Order: sequence, then C-alpha cells, then structure tokens
Amino acid sequence: MLAVLASLSIPRFIQVDANAGRQALVSSVAELNSRESLTWSLVKLSTTGWIDDAGVYSQLDTDLGSDFRWTPHAAIDGGNLHFKEQMLKLERESSLSTRAGKWKERQ
Repeated sequence: MLAVLASLSIPRFIQVDANAGRQALVSSVAELNSRESLTWSLVKLSTTGWIDDAGVYSQLDTDLGSDFRWTPHAAIDGGNLHFKEQMLKLERESSLSTRAGKWKERQ
C-alpha cells in the first residue's frame, strides 16, 4: 500500500517542484519590470533627466537574490536567468524618453 502511494506521489511532487521553479522565474520577470519602471522614473525626475538607455540600465539592480543567477550575466539586451534547475532566456527592450524598458521571455 505504501509503495503504491509513493509511486503515485513522487512524480507529482517532482512536477509541483518544477512548476514552482517556473513560477519563481515568471515572478522574477515581473520584479525586473517593476525595478525597471522605478529606475526609469527616478532617472526622469533627476536633475539630468533621461539621456539614454545605457544611463537607465547602469542604475538598474538586477540582483534577485541568492537563489537566482545570470549566465553569463545580466546585460542591457537580456540574458539567461536561472532559478535552481530552471532557466528563462530573457530579452530587454530598451527604455526610451517616453517609456521604461521592459524584460520579457525571449521567443
């Protein structure tokens, strides 16, 4: 009886773990976009104002915590974001003087 329960539970647990990892990555993209908007707004309100996308990106904090890592690193045009065994390939649309940049999954 226990063997049957274990054989049914273990694959389900593995699937739940994989889904949770994927959701962590999706949530991290939302976090990056929030940070992008805040950074862009602060740059726009600064005494120098928006000059170019590189100026905004240079002030953006892409460190999402110790469970996340970038390969090779977060770049102005995107990068590979990892959470445990899961990975998302991200691209970043440049900010403009009229709108903040945006992170999204690379298709």
